[in-house]
Amino acid sequence: MRCDSEKLPDSRAYFEGELRRQMHKLNGVFGSRIGLWIGWICMIAILNSSVGCRLSNEQALRRAASIASIGNSGGVHVKHVKKYDVLGPVSQVFSGPALPSERTTRLLRNFDLDERLKTNPDDVIDWLRELVKQSPRMEEIHALAEVAKIQADWAQRCGDHERAAQLYATALIHSHQFLFDSKLDLKRNAYDPQFRSICDVYNESLGGLLRKLCQEDKIHKGEVIPIAESDSGIEMTIKIEGRLKDEEFERFELVSDYETEGIENQYHTYGLGVPLIAARTPREVNNPEEKYYPPNLTLPMTAFCEIVANSNEFDENGNRNRRKAVLRLFDPLEHQFVKNQSMTVPLESDITTPLAYHLDDPLLSTGVLATASLFNSAVADGIYGMYMLEPYDPTKIPVVMVHGLWSNPVTWTRMFNDLRADSELHKNYQFWFYHYPTGQPFWISAQEMRQELAQIRRELDPGSDSPALDQMVLIGHSMGGLVSQLQIINSGKQFWSLVSSNDFDQLQGDQEEIEAARKVFFFEANQGIDRVVMIGTPNHGSEFASAAVRWASHKVFTLPKTVTNEFRRLVRDNPGVIDNSTMLTTTTSIDSLAPKAPVFQFMDGAVRSKKVKHHSIIGTIPRNSLFGRNGVRPPSRGDGVVSHASSRSQYAISEVSVPAEHSEIHQHPKCILEVRKILMENLVEKNRIRSRAIPALPVSYEQPVKEGSAVSQAWFRSESEDGN
Repeated sequence: MRCDSEKLPDSRAYFEGELRRQMHKLNGVFGSRIGLWIGWICMIAILNSSVGCRLSNEQALRRAASIASIGNSGGVHVKHVKKYDVLGPVSQVFSGPALPSERTTRLLRNFDLDERLKTNPDDVIDWLRELVKQSPRMEEIHALAEVAKIQADWAQRCGDHERAAQLYATALIHSHQFLFDSKLDLKRNAYDPQFRSICDVYNESLGGLLRKLCQEDKIHKGEVIPIAESDSGIEMTIKIEGRLKDEEFERFELVSDYETEGIENQYHTYGLGVPLIAARTPREVNNPEEKYYPPNLTLPMTAFCEIVANSNEFDENGNRNRRKAVLRLFDPLEHQFVKNQSMTVPLESDITTPLAYHLDDPLLSTGVLATASLFNSAVADGIYGMYMLEPYDPTKIPVVMVHGLWSNPVTWTRMFNDLRADSELHKNYQFWFYHYPTGQPFWISAQEMRQELAQIRRELDPGSDSPALDQMVLIGHSMGGLVSQLQIINSGKQFWSLVSSNDFDQLQGDQEEIEAARKVFFFEANQGIDRVVMIGTPNHGSEFASAAVRWASHKVFTLPKTVTNEFRRLVRDNPGVIDNSTMLTTTTSIDSLAPKAPVFQFMDGAVRSKKVKHHSIIGTIPRNSLFGRNGVRPPSRGDGVVSHASSRSQYAISEVSVPAEHSEIHQHPKCILEVRKILMENLVEKNRIRSRAIPALPVSYEQPVKEGSAVSQAWFRSESEDGN
């Protein structure tokens, strides 16, 4: 790379001082402590004229990530929770099962069973079972279910798993009877603590059975599983319902066995059922959707057990047949309620823990992948592309999230977790994630994304039968906002004019290389995109891309072959055609973000799709502190990496400031709230919901920058009122 001596003094001390200052800024860009250490290591490599960080394949990346994960508390993780300790014989003597509730104890006392429960609990359970059979009343049924569940927990702690399963089955049968049997003497009273208690008995008993079935790998679609002995057992049929009915799952785990770390908001709804983590089995390769699902994808599910019949028939040995039951597995994002015996029941659910379980991967949580793909664009060729974390739905509008520099799709976890928890949003949107190597110029990434979106359309909607695919919303953070904007721009001849004043068809050389260049410099706006949300986007470049950092990037970045080989040959073979070879040869992503880069002037004046609405969300950290954030006082109003002026866009119909530094803007609650508002307003415009369905939101701090915005004026106050 040629250094401009007028802009970059030939002084090692200058480089070292400038790089140290820029590394302080990068503390906000790396996103984790380990990222900062990686940055310092790479900086040392730069100063010693090393080749930088170059990992060759995914296996090497995973080894590096495993090492980096040691002592790293950042990222998203799940921690296994030990539900109980198996007691030894001596411990069992000095311990015992939990005590039943006061109401159950009172009933046992009335029948002179309270003392017998301590010495012979099986006798008490049999006695209560017979009492319920002769005279089914709610108090007795509740007592039977509660006592059976307490004894099942104790059997589990004592290591007697078969007895525990039998007692859990008894508790499940009679808690189900309490909740759904229409012949009982009294109506259910939802205000009675006993009702909540029996719901807990149902959920925990079903959970106890499922934990055993999960450990034995017995939960498979269509399977019929006998549980416990025939006189008090269940014959359970497994059934997957809804949009996941055609999926296969290699295993299930209970959500309650894990705790989530690294995601602030845990979305857990309350009702009946057991939340599960479902590990999806990949389908055959020729399925067009399969390539867009990440490996080891886990989905949220809820298990609900319906007791179909209480059989009075006896088998040939005189034993009562097992009760028939159906274990119904639901996607809680699709089903919030289930109907059972003419009753509508809310499902218990947890959508956050299965997401965290999937993301608990050192390659993602340590930032190694983001760092490696920055320094070597070809390091993970098989990993880049579009990703879906839920089954494709042709009726839902795609929301495509595009990460920024030195990042990857995991950076959207907080926003994705919050947005899809809104039932109205999830009912109307599907969330996709675009992953690209951030070391290459952003217009190369934009061209690759353009191809990816076109391929998705061809494969998933070959007949153009899905109107939702013509209403896409792009959300881009940082450089991802630039990549997104290039999807809705017509290049005309203006983009090529940055390289040459001659006609493109005058190029000589290999036709494949010429066509690759044509795709980069000549393109039309994607008519399937309706909105672009820019978050901390350097619309006019970034001060971060200083001369020293640009020089350093050329020492450590390894560019894709299309830039380093094919385009370089075009320059060599066309000395009289190409006037400015910079964009074809030596430009990195850091170069592409320089404020004086001509690409920004092109984007400002380019023809854009008229139907697209633009929105800006801008980060602002205070300058009135002594040192600012991370010990560096921001040189101008902005987020520490992108100035406030650069983040503004003449095309934006709304603009909101968020009090966060660059790497955290899209994770700030105010930013997520603004994105949610934009998506809800989009549904109103598409006549998918009524305007009054939008809940009231807190006051924001900026006014729409253009009149006629759909944003309610009452939600905003002016910048002058904010005092910034």
